[in-house]
Amino acid sequence: MQLAIGDVVRDRGDMALATVAGLATNAEGNLVALQLSGGGVRLTAPYDLDLVARYSHPTTAARTIRTVIALLVSVAAAVIGWQAAQESGVEWPMAFLTGLGSYTAVKLAFQLGLRLTGPRRFRV
Repeated sequence: MQLAIGDVVRDRGDMALATVAGLATNAEGNLVALQLSGGGVRLTAPYDLDLVARYSHPTTAARTIRTVIALLVSVAAAVIGWQAAQESGVEWPMAFLTGLGSYTAVKLAFQLGLRLTGPRRFRV
């Protein structure tokens, strides 16, 4: 299981909801530090946890603008790929696939950037 600080989990022992606060290691293996709703901290084995919700950063105006720009660049790449394929004399299915590939390449690069700058997950 991969967890990030801020993920909401449920302890199977007493069904308490908690937030992941960190990771602690001891001689028996890794333990997950949980912050309970009352403010207390508990160490729990990772196999006793059920993931309820992933932490995500709130959407900001800058992130929305970056997403819209990435979408526009992806669409522009698809149109340019389509036109370049049409000018080279290929049939429409190959031109469509060229445009689709151009769109996908830009979209995947944007998603990779989001993944690299997103919250860090650790395996427990």
